[in-house]
Amino acid sequence: MDMDELGVVVGYDGSAPADEALRWGAEEAAGRGVPLTVCHAWEWPYHEWPGELVPLELVRCPAQRLVKAAAAWAGRHHPHVPVNTLTSRGTPSALLTDLSADAELIVLGSRGYGVLQGLAAGSVSGHVASRARCPVIVMRGDPRERDAHEVLVGFDGSPVSRAALDFAATEAYRLGSPLHAVIADRDRGGEADTPELRIHAQGLAWDDLIVRQRAHPGLEVSVELVDEPARRALLEAARKACLLVVGARGLGEVRGLLLGSVSQAMLHHAPCPVAVVH
Repeated sequence: MDMDELGVVVGYDGSAPADEALRWGAEEAAGRGVPLTVCHAWEWPYHEWPGELVPLELVRCPAQRLVKAAAAWAGRHHPHVPVNTLTSRGTPSALLTDLSADAELIVLGSRGYGVLQGLAAGSVSGHVASRARCPVIVMRGDPRERDAHEVLVGFDGSPVSRAALDFAATEAYRLGSPLHAVIADRDRGGEADTPELRIHAQGLAWDDLIVRQRAHPGLEVSVELVDEPARRALLEAARKACLLVVGARGLGEVRGLLLGSVSQAMLHHAPCPVAVVH
C-alpha cells in the first residue's frame, strides 16, 4: 500500500472502544476527503487463541478477517471514502507510531484486548499519543451517555497549544460545534502563573480564533479565563464537550517528557474523546 494514501488511520482490534474509533475515523476521513486505513497488529499469543500453539499463518487469518469486516462496515456507511486495510505482526503501538509519519490523523480506543486493558488509558493509546508525528484521537467515555456538542481546547499561548487550537477549530467546523478555549493557571516549574500572563494568552487566543473564523465562516468561538489548575479546569469543562483537544506539551510541562502531565491526565480521566496534538 502506498504510504501517501494512508489518510486517517484507525487502530482496530474488534473491541467496543475500537468500534467507536472506527466510527469516528470514518467520519473524519469523509469530512477531510481522504482515505481511511484500518490496521491491526498482532502479537503472540493472539487473543483469539491465548496460550495455544497454532501455526502463525493461522493467526493472520482472523487478523485479516477482522480488518476486512471493519472496512466493509466503513464502506457501507461512507461509500465515497476509499478504505485500505493493513495487518502486521508486532505491537500495535509500534505499528501506529510508524504509520503516524505518513498519516493525517490516528484514531484508536482508550483500551482494547491487550494485557493492560483494565487501565483507564491503555498502554497502546498512551504510547501512540506521546510519540506519534500526527494528531491522535483517543476515544474515551460512553457515547450513549454523552449529550455534549462543544469542542474544548486547552490554551496557554505556547506553540503546541496554538497548534491544538488550529486543530480544534477544524474539528469544531467539521462537527458543526462551537469551539471553547480554556486558559487556566499553569505551574511553570514552581513559579505560579499570573493574571497578566493569562490575559496575554487570552489575547493570543482571540488573534488566532479570528483567523480561524475567517477560514471557517459560521464557526462559533469563545475564550474563558479560569483561575485554577489546568487539569482540574479541563476535566470540569470536558463534561460538556464532545471532544477535548490538548497539546502534547505546553508551557507548564517539564522539559524532556514525551507527553505532558496535563495531556496524560486527560488521557486517563477525561469523560470524552481526547485529541493530542504535537
